[in-house]
Amino acid sequence: MNTTELETTARYLVQSGRGILAADESGATCTKRFEPLGIESTEENRRVYRQILLTTPSAKESLSGVIFFDETFWQKSDEGKPFHQMLAEAGILPGIKVDEGLVDLPGFPGEKISKGLDTLPERIAPYAKAGAKFAKWRSVITIAENTPTDEAIAANAFVLARYARICQENDIVPIVEPEVLFDGIHTIAQCEEVMVRVYQELFAALASYRVYLPGAILKTSMVLPGKESGLPVDPDDVATRTVRVLHGYVPKELGGVVFLSGGQTPSQAFLNLNAIAQKGPHPWGLTFSYSRGLQDPVLKHWAAHRDDISGSKEIFAHQLAIAVDATKGTLAAESLGGDFVSGSQDL
Repeated sequence: MNTTELETTARYLVQSGRGILAADESGATCTKRFEPLGIESTEENRRVYRQILLTTPSAKESLSGVIFFDETFWQKSDEGKPFHQMLAEAGILPGIKVDEGLVDLPGFPGEKISKGLDTLPERIAPYAKAGAKFAKWRSVITIAENTPTDEAIAANAFVLARYARICQENDIVPIVEPEVLFDGIHTIAQCEEVMVRVYQELFAALASYRVYLPGAILKTSMVLPGKESGLPVDPDDVATRTVRVLHGYVPKELGGVVFLSGGQTPSQAFLNLNAIAQKGPHPWGLTFSYSRGLQDPVLKHWAAHRDDISGSKEIFAHQLAIAVDATKGTLAAESLGGDFVSGSQDL
C-alpha cells in the first residue's frame, strides 16, 4: 500500500473548485432514464451520451474525477481512445463503481446489504492496472418505524470497511458511501440521530480493518426530513445539522467528504450544498459527487435535439458552474432557473 499516493489522490479529488461526476449508472438504470425520453438504451447510445459529458471543455476545470460503471470504463471515444485514458490525460481521475447492487439482509425485513465483496480482490485488479485511481461502494440505510437496526448498520459498516481496505491494497482510493435514504416520513431530527449511529459504527469498522483514513473519502447524505413527510427542507437547518454530524463524528484526518444528492431536486441539492459550504471552514476538502443533479437537463436536451451536441455541452457546462459555485458557498439563487428547477430527481 502506497499511503503517500493514496493521500495525494484523495486530496486531489476534493480540491477546491472541482468535484466528481457520478456517471456510474448501470445499463438497467440508463434504460429507466432513456426510455421515457424516447431514447433507445443501446450500448452505442449510452457511449455517445457519455462522450458528450466527458468532452465538454469546461469539465477539465470543474471535475477532479468521474465514477464509471464497468461498461463505460472500457468504452472509447469517436477517436478510439478509452474514456478512462482520455480523462486521465485531461487531469480528471477515472474511478469505478465496484459494488454489485443491493440484496435483502436475511432476518431484517426492509433492510439491505450490498453484494460483491467476495469477488472484489479479483475484480479490482484490472481496473487498477488500467489506471483507475479511486472506487466507490454504496450501501443504504432506511429510516422507518423499526429501522435501521443496529445489526444492519453494523453489517453494512463491515462491508464498507473490508471494501476500503481491499481498494487500498491495490493503491486505489476508496469512496465509502453509506447512504441514509431520503425516502420516508421521518423528521430531520430522526435523520440526524441515524446518521450519528451510522458514522459511529462506520469509523469504528474502518479503524478495526486498518483503513488508512487520509487515503479514503466519505460519500455522505445530507441530514434531511423524509421525502414523504411533507416537512419543509430549509437549507440553513439542513446545513447546520449536516455539519454538526460531520464535525462531531467524522475524523479530521479523513481524506475528504463528498455529497450525494440522493433524491433531492437539483435545486435543493445545490442550495443545500451551498449552505453547507457557508458553514465552514471544514477540516477536510468538501465537494459534490452528483449524478442526475448535473445530468438531467443535459439528457433532456439531447433527447429532444440529438444533433445539437454543442448545445448539450453548453448545458452541462452551466450545470458544472452551478455545482462549483455551491462548493464555494457563492451560489446565486437566480442561477437556478429554467429546466434546472423542473423537479427532476437525482437518485
